[in-house]
Amino acid sequence: MKRLGIALISGIIFLALTISATIIVYEAGMPVIKKMQAAATIERMKDVFSELDKVIRQVATEGQGSKRTVYLSIDAGKFVVNGTQNNIYWTFDTDAFVMSPRTSQKFGNLRIGSNLDTMAIEENYTLSYPPIEAYVLENEHLKVYIRKIGSLSAFADYSTSDLILGIYQKDLNHWINNTGFVDILIDNDPGSETGNGYTRLAESGYNLPYGTVIAYMNSSYVPYTINFTLESGTDFMEIGAEL
Repeated sequence: MKRLGIALISGIIFLALTISATIIVYEAGMPVIKKMQAAATIERMKDVFSELDKVIRQVATEGQGSKRTVYLSIDAGKFVVNGTQNNIYWTFDTDAFVMSPRTSQKFGNLRIGSNLDTMAIEENYTLSYPPIEAYVLENEHLKVYIRKIGSLSAFADYSTSDLILGIYQKDLNHWINNTGFVDILIDNDPGSETGNGYTRLAESGYNLPYGTVIAYMNSSYVPYTINFTLESGTDFMEIGAEL
């Protein structure tokens, strides 16, 4: 079952043959009907959120003390106001194939997608002293801390073994954070392990289909880019390198 969301989703032989044919037609048509129903529900909620976004933006332009009363009609799913993340979202569970898993589209301030359960933010890694500035990729199962290094305009020296600071496995309540437990080399050449560069988030925010941290390494062996990607619903992180 996929979670879709919007963030601010008989008688003898003759009768037996007739009934069988009816069941075949019914079962063949059900996926289409479910898809149409789910798509219609999502479209209605898209309109609701579009109107809500207009009201919020209008109130924001009117200054302190301005307010509106908004009446919302929710036919299905769950409507949530999250003050911590400063967003409003609606989730709807369906097994109809309305959109591909872990994909999303943006319409202004609205995001509509499937499996939007990942966040990518900046947060200090506090299991070391002093705390270390880091990027965090988090979904239902994992929370991954990746060191924040340099910038596009100011490269900093680092080793690939410095990148992943720690991984917390939520289901097991277990940390993997021994020093240098992940080391990345190209062609097994030691010169590719160190150099200078930066790390950055591909996209920051909440309710994402996946989160990615990009690490650029300018090594003496070859310059390359490492992509750390955590998708919604997975209990593993993907690591890929591009030359």
